[in-house]
Formats: sequence, C-alpha cells, structure tokens
Amino acid sequence: MPPLEIQVVRHHYSERPEHHILADTKPGTAWTSYLPWKTSASGESRTRKDGRRPFAGRITSSSTISEGGKSVNHDEPLTSRSTAENITGFRNPWQSWHQPTHGEVWRSLQWGLDKDPCIDLGAKRALDAPSNDIENILNSREKQAAALLRIVKPDFTFDSQKHRARVTWLGHAGVLIQLPPLKQGAKPVRLLFDPIFSMRCSPSQLAGPLRSYPPPCAVEDLPEIDVFVISHNHYDHLDYDTVLKVWERNKQHLRFVVPLANRQWIINCGISEDRVTELDWWDAASLTSSSHDRGEVYESAIRLTCTPAQHNSGRGFDSNETLWSSWYLEHPGTKAASQPYRIFFAGDTGYQFHDSPGWPPPPPSAAENLQSYDYPACPGFEEIADRLGSPHLLLMPVSVGATHDFVRSLTFMPDATNPVPRHTPGVTAHNHMPPWDAVRVLRLMTKKQSAAEASPVAIAMHWGTWAEPEEVLKTLGQLEWACVAHKVQFARELGASRSAGKTACFLAINHGQSVDV
Repeated sequence: MPPLEIQVVRHHYSERPEHHILADTKPGTAWTSYLPWKTSASGESRTRKDGRRPFAGRITSSSTISEGGKSVNHDEPLTSRSTAENITGFRNPWQSWHQPTHGEVWRSLQWGLDKDPCIDLGAKRALDAPSNDIENILNSREKQAAALLRIVKPDFTFDSQKHRARVTWLGHAGVLIQLPPLKQGAKPVRLLFDPIFSMRCSPSQLAGPLRSYPPPCAVEDLPEIDVFVISHNHYDHLDYDTVLKVWERNKQHLRFVVPLANRQWIINCGISEDRVTELDWWDAASLTSSSHDRGEVYESAIRLTCTPAQHNSGRGFDSNETLWSSWYLEHPGTKAASQPYRIFFAGDTGYQFHDSPGWPPPPPSAAENLQSYDYPACPGFEEIADRLGSPHLLLMPVSVGATHDFVRSLTFMPDATNPVPRHTPGVTAHNHMPPWDAVRVLRLMTKKQSAAEASPVAIAMHWGTWAEPEEVLKTLGQLEWACVAHKVQFARELGASRSAGKTACFLAINHGQSVDV
C-alpha cells in the first residue's frame, strides 16, 4: 500500500520569525531549563505593552505554498531554502518564557515528606477501584497508585461509522489517533504521536530513567501506521529504537512529519528522505488518499498544522538547535458527520511561570484566591484557537516528567530523609504544564466553541509513566482539584451521555486505554 499523498502549505513571513535564532545565543541545556541563567532563553526582543513578544513581521493573511514566486518542494528543509538567513537555533518568542532566578529556585525547594493535600485527594479514589485488598490499600501508597493507574491491553478496533476518532494512550506522551478513512472502503487513517516503547528515556538502555509502567503493548501489536509525528527531540518523546521498529513494520506506507531541523536526525536513522517532512510553526501538511494525483486541490484531506509550544529541545550538547511544537489536526468529516473534527496535541509545553511556593492553591481554597498571577501566560494557545478554531479533543501534558525524580531516586533514600529536594510545580510551569494550567488552557482554547457542538474533551498525557506512586496520586489529585476549581468535569472514562452545551470533560485514563469520540 503506498503512503498518503502530502502537500505542504508554508506560512509566509516577510521577516525572520522571532522564534528563529541567527546567532549562537542558546543558554542552558534542555533538561535543566528550569534553572536560572544569565541570558534569557527568549533572547533580547522588543515587547508590546501587554508584556508579550510578537513574532517579527508576521503576515496575517492566509498561508501560501510559494515563496518569492517559486514553487516550494515540500520535502526540502526550510533552512536550505533560506537565502536571507542561517538558522542556528530556536527560542520561545514570548515574555511568558521566564527563566527563574536563583532566589526563585531556592524558594521552590522542599525537603521531607510531601504534604500536598492532593495526594490524599487522589488516594481516596483508590477506594472506588476494584480490589480485594482494601485494608492494605488504605496503608500503602504503592497499592493505591497501582489501583488507580493500571495497564490494560489496547483495543485498536475503530468503528468510523459511529465515531469521529479513536485515541489510545500508549504511556507518557505517546498516543495513537485513528480517524475515518478518506475514501470509501479504505482503512482508517492512523497517526502516531511521540511514541516511546523503550524502558528507559535515555541515550542508553543501560542507564537513565526507568519506566514505572511498561508499555501497554509492543510495536508489533500496533495496527498499520500512516504518519509518525514528533513534537520535539527530547529522549522521552523521540526514541531511536521505537523509530526503527515502527519504520520496519510500516516502511511501505509510513511518513514522518517533524518540526523544523529534526528531519536530518530521522533520515540518519535510515528512513527514506522522501518520507520525512519538516514544518515550521504555522506550516500545514494536507494528507490525502494516494489515489489522488499530486498537485490536485484536495477537498477531502486531513490537515496537520505545526503549531507553537513553549518548551525547548536537545539530546545532549545540541540545546535548542531543533524546533519544538504542538500539533493541530483537522479531519474533513464523513457522510455521517459532515462537519470537520479538530484535535490539538500539545506535545510537551509550559504555559505560565508561578513564583509562589504556595501555587497552585491547595484544596479547598476560596474562589477569590484562585486567579492571582504575577507573570504573563503564553499567548500561543489562544492564538492557535483563534487561527484554527476551537479543538473538540485536546491531548494535554499534566506533569513535569522523569528527570528530576530520577535524580532524587539516585540517593536510594525514602522521601522523608532524601537530601535531594523536590521543587514546587510553579517554578517549572513555564516549561512543563502542571494540571492546574492544563485545565486553564482547556478552558481558554474552547471558550469560543459553538453551543451546537458536543462538549470538548481533554485527555491527560505526559504523566504516570516514569513516576513514583506518590507522583501518580498527586497528579490525579491535582487534576481533579483543578477541574473542580475551574468548573470542568473530571473523569476516568468518557460517558455516553455527552451532548452539546455541556461542561468540558478532562479524562485521566489508564495505560493502553482508548477513548472514542
């Protein structure tokens, strides 16, 4: 079976986009991005009155597939087409990217037992989980976490006559999205985002963070994959062994779509050059059935847009040399449901720095204390919704990840006496979105959704994979509390009674579990 046809629409800039770097001004390394540095990762730039850094020279008209009157080869890297600049790296172009000072880092550190009340809030849900060992569950964080976050065997069956999409969480940020076929009698279109099937997210499988939860299935168990998409090149999102295994099983039809400057790494893995497409922010790829001729204007196409994210990149000494992104997916609809269906995959991203060690407000807090913010929020998410429409389904990160917990685990000491401190979530929230901000972004991106459309759904990802038991309980508790505080429904599975105009729903599902929407 041949691959899907791809046609790229490049967003046109009259000047260099402000997230591009033309000189070597990249501070820090990818995994220590929360530490203070003398130079801001955003670089020097003018600011607007609202404190945000705009993109330089952005054209607000529709995108174009030509530059300088010449046709654009969709497989040609953007850097090689540029005659006016030499891109050496990337940066976050907003004032919301705030590198904490030494004092802010120090105030965020915590030693001893974690007394976050959200741990107990999450643990209470364990009593509702099916178990024959209730007495021991009451006294064991490990068993509470095991009861609340399980591994289930994935079911990849997708009925495109009944549903607009089927999403399966494969652990951490890995998700498989299945969409209705683009022509009658064809198989579903399947896109795989940020998968990692290795046990360690590390340059070597001999050392580095080890999964607490193994993958819910093997690569060999996956159905045929059409498009492999990555958000950035951190080891917990781009895994060498996973790339090779997925390619070997799907090389007749698989395409890779990656953010700018990641193309060469994929090719160096042995992937055919004509199967790898890289996009800059606001570039879009139209995917169509291979029965169409290249160059035709497709009316029935899946549109995959590379959208901004507030994060960084690096696999060692290459900090911020490759672009990071979120992704926005739009399916044109079917005969049964003719309206387009929109999905937002946030990848790995932050939203807003929070200086206060007491943030987020613990449950229960007075409503008037919930919205006090001293630093600007990232404007990228609202811009995505304004440009592309309110998403119906959002895949949202809700946890910092593995690195800091891995460093703390090297002491082999219990939490109460561990000399390596924890840090509060606010000090890294500019780079990693915690549950409180994930719920805020859900509300922000769907606030203009039509009342006639079904209520939006978010699915939590980037959590519960390289996590200790207390981290699992804390994440669940913080997400539930954030939903309560922001009037969003929190659930562990999607009910069948969703309808137009109802409250948005935020799901925290099990490894391997699928959601039909």
